[in-house]
Amino acid sequence: MKLSRRQFVQLAALGGASLATPRLLLADGQQENADDIIISVFLRGAADGLNIIPPWGDPDYYKLRPSLAIPAPGSEGGALPLDDLFGFHPGMENLLPVYEAGDLAVVHACGSPSPSHSHFEAQDLMERGLESAMDEYNGWLGRYLDYRRDDSFGVFHAVAMGIAAPRTLAHQASTIAMPGIEEFALLLPEEDEDEIRGLLQAFYDGDQALDLASRDTLSAVDELAAADPLQYPPENGAEYPDTEFGRQMQAVGQLIKADLGLRAGALNLGGWDTHEGESATLNALVPELADTLAAFHKDMGERMSAITLVVMTEFGRRAYENGSAGTDHGHASFMLAMGKNVNGGKVFHDWPGLGTSDLYGKGDLEVTIDYRSVLGELISRRTAGMPMDQLFPGHTDTGQLGIFS
Repeated sequence: MKLSRRQFVQLAALGGASLATPRLLLADGQQENADDIIISVFLRGAADGLNIIPPWGDPDYYKLRPSLAIPAPGSEGGALPLDDLFGFHPGMENLLPVYEAGDLAVVHACGSPSPSHSHFEAQDLMERGLESAMDEYNGWLGRYLDYRRDDSFGVFHAVAMGIAAPRTLAHQASTIAMPGIEEFALLLPEEDEDEIRGLLQAFYDGDQALDLASRDTLSAVDELAAADPLQYPPENGAEYPDTEFGRQMQAVGQLIKADLGLRAGALNLGGWDTHEGESATLNALVPELADTLAAFHKDMGERMSAITLVVMTEFGRRAYENGSAGTDHGHASFMLAMGKNVNGGKVFHDWPGLGTSDLYGKGDLEVTIDYRSVLGELISRRTAGMPMDQLFPGHTDTGQLGIFS
């Protein structure tokens, strides 16, 4: 049986192997394994922070959203109170104990200062850690990995759950992309596997980038099979939702338990573009997000002392509802940070208000906390660190908020 060069390139893409050559960028004095495992969850479609983390204590919220606003705590379908200003969407009930235990922090009126209302552009800029376009194509988490890279980094140091690696993890070394653990294989007929492997090893025996990437792919498939992450069931009574996102988050936990050297992971949950019928959409998506995060927290148990998970979205929704029971593209939204080294049980904010004179542009929640301040503090406090001007080119104002211990 023959396998063409083009076919194997497609197989190499299954592993998300980068064609760039890695380089050693470990800073002086940094200690091996001093870093948290960082998990990035991106809510694609611009999640509405004003209804996911409703500011029920701001009376202007109810003036702007007479039919869409989440009712105040104590009312039917009311917000789950976090303090005297903010609450959780009622679909986040299973995540509330994580917040109350101090392992989950909320950041509100947070986002990118970029004025873009384009999903594609805003996602691209946020994943690259930029405010405006410039010649820097690696992701913010990818630049961190390049800076920390040393000989201890294995092929599974960066894993994206999905068919392709997001910009967040773009860097000079390899990122493994997999829809799920079961799908990460060469998918060859058993009777032909040895023959095809021999042909591939002979065909790609040089030192060019494609040769190296191809050999990395074969090594990754073998390493995953040997570790057998599927042998690790959820622990501590955790139950993940039976959804793609739930299964992928469980897979991340299995990769961590299998001790494959994961340093950073990325997942996506889409569907948040709520121009119409927002309530029904959030009533489905918010519990999926919250229940999955709660299951991961329970499953990881004490491992959360060395794991930090962050949730972000490209921008928020307009402060006032539209005529289609939805909200249009806005500006600020929210972030979440979860881990045992998060100073949780608190909403971090510099609330700008929702009065007419307080709104940004055509009627958006103002960004008062740059998302890079949150991510910069994460890298500074939960890893051995790196220069902020290298993590976020063109941006140096990453003041600490005290989110991470």
